[in-house]
Amino acid sequence: MRSVSAATKDLRRHPRQRTRLRAGRLADADNRFLCDCGIYDVSAGGARLSIPEGITLPEELVLYDELDNTVALATIRWRAGARVGIAYDVAPAKMKYFSSPKLRALSQRYYALVD
Repeated sequence: MRSVSAATKDLRRHPRQRTRLRAGRLADADNRFLCDCGIYDVSAGGARLSIPEGITLPEELVLYDELDNTVALATIRWRAGARVGIAYDVAPAKMKYFSSPKLRALSQRYYALVD
């Protein structure tokens, strides 16, 4: 039996679940749209995102998941080029529980045009 080195051991608190690439949108803490993203490897504690190259992100984000119609508050844990790992500060909750017009705009078709 082989031993698992610390470098190859999965140190996550929550097991990740591979998922098909799904669409998401990122906003800053003031609910201003930042960019579209792809969502990968979702877990109870966070997710891995794919974002456009060259996008500057704040440390704290709002993630809208288009498939589940949920919103989560998150903090960036790592970044490698266009890949970003986030940890949820507030777990994803259904959009229907939020009343902020700027936040709700993330779920609309022309979300980037809303002031």
